[in-house]
Amino acid sequence: MFKNIMLLITFVLASFSFSMGHLDHEKGLHPVAKSGQMIVTYQADCSRGNAKKAMLLIEKIIAYEKKKSPIKYSSAPGTWSDNSIGAVDLHFSKKAMNQAFDWQSNNKKWSNMFNDIAKACGITTDDFIINIMEAK
Repeated sequence: MFKNIMLLITFVLASFSFSMGHLDHEKGLHPVAKSGQMIVTYQADCSRGNAKKAMLLIEKIIAYEKKKSPIKYSSAPGTWSDNSIGAVDLHFSKKAMNQAFDWQSNNKKWSNMFNDIAKACGITTDDFIINIMEAK
């Protein structure tokens, strides 16, 4: 009897879980950002350097940010369609983005890590293309 009840509960939960995913799929993807949030992209040509090493360093700098930054934001590393490397950050607001930029520029370890990423690509941090978009 207990085995049958557990089997029934498992079936109901599995069905519910499947149907919830199905409903999300029907609704489409969620927006990338909410109105007022800031999206920052970092892009750099790494064709003259070691892109694999640069990507590992980007992952390390993101882990450092998550652990040490007093301003919380999300970040994802990636490669662009032209094989350049970089990351995308999402900030809660323009104020939070500016606070994160201040923290980055005043944090020596973060600055050194950013320099190491650029060096791995055979470029300088000035060669990074940084774009900022405010979500509407």
